[in-house]
Amino acid sequence: MADQGEDLRTIAARLKRDSEELSRRIGTDRPATAAQSPINEQLTDEQILLIAKQAVDLFEKKPLRPPHVTIKQAAERLGLSRSTVSKMLHAGQFRLNKCGRIPIEQIDAALLPD
Repeated sequence: MADQGEDLRTIAARLKRDSEELSRRIGTDRPATAAQSPINEQLTDEQILLIAKQAVDLFEKKPLRPPHVTIKQAAERLGLSRSTVSKMLHAGQFRLNKCGRIPIEQIDAALLPD
């Protein structure tokens, strides 16, 4: 557990450095960490580490999205039957990539309201 805590501290320090460097590069007036903010003065190191750990946990739990899907997977994501998605392919609403799959961006676009 001590190694995890040290890893989180290292990550938090790197994020702080990177955000400060980014704010300098884009020319913001105040650093991204808002060091003068009263809320920062109230947070202990343990609380900061807990927040960082929760963020990492949330990121790890986030399901990975495939870059492309099969017709069956597309049908499941769209809530349609496999044959309907196949007909949409033949009608030109979707295009297969070189792998013979549908790029996920096309599925995302189909899910957007018109």
